[in-house]
Amino acid sequence: MEDLPLRAAYTVAELARASGIDRRRIQRILEQAEVSFLMSGSVRLVSLSEIELKVPSLWEGIKAAHTLSGEAR
Repeated sequence: MEDLPLRAAYTVAELARASGIDRRRIQRILEQAEVSFLMSGSVRLVSLSEIELKVPSLWEGIKAAHTLSGEAR
């Protein structure tokens, strides 16, 4: 994970870019984990709480990136 500020929700594209995984692949991973998407027009948003509960490995990456960036307090 790189360059991903800690927020309540992320777009699938942001998660893909930060993790270095193709957007379609990360979307498949999220769908297989039964993550609920929030739709804003044609943009799919994923809440941080959904990531934390259903995709713990992705959540750990976000936490690690946040800690390494020096934003954690």
